Amino acid sequence: VDSMAEGVVELQNGCACCSLADELFTSVERLTEGGKRELDAIVVELSGVADPVAVRDNWEKAKLQGHPATKLADLQRTVTLVDSSTFGTDWMTYDVAGERESWIEPGDECSAIRKVPELLAEQVEAAQLLLINKIDLAGENQAKVASGLARGMNENASIMEVEFGKVDAKELLGKAFGSTVDISHDHSHHDHSSECNEPACTDESHSHSHDHTSDCSDPECTDASHSHSHEHTSDCSDPECTDASHSH
Repeated sequence: VDSMAEGVVELQNGCACCSLADELFTSVERLTEGGKRELDAIVVELSGVADPVAVRDNWEKAKLQGHPATKLADLQRTVTLVDSSTFGTDWMTYDVAGERESWIEPGDECSAIRKVPELLAEQVEAAQLLLINKIDLAGENQAKVASGLARGMNENASIMEVEFGKVDAKELLGKAFGSTVDISHDHSHHDHSSECNEPACTDESHSHSHDHTSDCSDPECTDASHSHSHEHTSDCSDPECTDASHSH
């Protein structure tokens, strides 16, 4: 069923993750007009109790079955929105989704029995990008707890702390929207704690200091950065030796 917004399709017959979800694939065909309409990206917004891994698995099954929609589009990334104002307490709860008001659709018994922490873990672990939202409401401590928990569950995802879900489209969609940086990896911190030993490297951010802790024993070496001191712990017994550094 098309909503009032142009280019938006609402899935009415069940969620996208419970089965092969033919409606999802049909909607992709409709939005792309069977491949005649070029789109930068299609955003599939799942419910708060959906399992992104199941959606991904269903799509892969459809590809194996040769579904036409999988020739028109592909799943590239998963973005999980984390409510930082409630994430810490929800992670510690024993509630199931059916006990939360408005979390599930009437009659959705499959989702109703899901444990809340289990749902949170599945959604965070599946993401390439984690948006820690509502940091203005959560405050510094709660936002820190939410970010720390999310990072602990998914150390490979990029994390962004946002307010009101505001994020640049290029950050949200990555390469699909023309971003030149693959933000499926966190590039905010480059740890060059170890020195670079590549002689041809010209990256100024690398440390190219060369520590020669051992003496150089090559008699023909002329590298001034090498240590050429020669320590002779035993006396020299050569009667014709004229080296003043030797002990005679």
